[in-house]
Amino acid sequence: MKVFEIAKLIEKTAPKNLAYQWDNVGLLVGDRNKEIQSVYITLDTNLTTVKEAVSLGADMIISHHPIMFSPINKIDYSTPQGLLIKELITNDLPLYAAHTNMDTAKGGINDVLGNKLGLFDICVLDMHTDDETAGLGRYGKIKPQKLSDFCETVKNALNTPIRCCGDDDMIISRVAVGSGACSELVPIAKEKGCDVLVTADMKYHQMIDAYEMGISVIDAGHYPTEVFVIDIFADILKDTDLEILKSTNSDIFKFRV
Repeated sequence: MKVFEIAKLIEKTAPKNLAYQWDNVGLLVGDRNKEIQSVYITLDTNLTTVKEAVSLGADMIISHHPIMFSPINKIDYSTPQGLLIKELITNDLPLYAAHTNMDTAKGGINDVLGNKLGLFDICVLDMHTDDETAGLGRYGKIKPQKLSDFCETVKNALNTPIRCCGDDDMIISRVAVGSGACSELVPIAKEKGCDVLVTADMKYHQMIDAYEMGISVIDAGHYPTEVFVIDIFADILKDTDLEILKSTNSDIFKFRV
């Protein structure tokens, strides 16, 4: 398959028009007409993952997180981004990214995250297009339980330590999720009647503000709330003849206890 044909398959699930305006999605580096036999799928594109892709003999990289969020006017090999671009071009590795379009898409990261945590009657939390099935975050119901018990569910489902701001004995029955960094969803989740928001990258004062607003917050980490995007990409491409190579890059952020 050619690069542009692979892109078309991904965009059936995550159309580029679902991406936020500030985002940088699609083919970011490389030849759209290159013939591809093997794809390397990753959450992050960095020097570590590019080197792994090269070592595995991949013909192309498919990533959730893009590079070059802001326009660049020089490629300086002494900078991490410059060296990364050099490695991609030198090794003839096209890089394709589906970021906020995969976050917001039906069947994308947030739908899967909600399912992993046992939510049912799942709805879009914050629509930003006319498509009622797409948007940032999801919310749904769970069997009424203590917040402390749901924290254990999150830890086990995502295989990660968590930070929680809320009353352990509070009974919760409606949960919002926002994969990655979604602190902006706190007031929307509260408006939708949610008892808790599961997201990542929350600052100390943001979590206190949410608690005082009347909604608990579970920070489950950026990597754990999104790494399963690798399986989403793999599922999209499963009926092709492509060799699927999955990143083994682990979360570099560690809790030391």
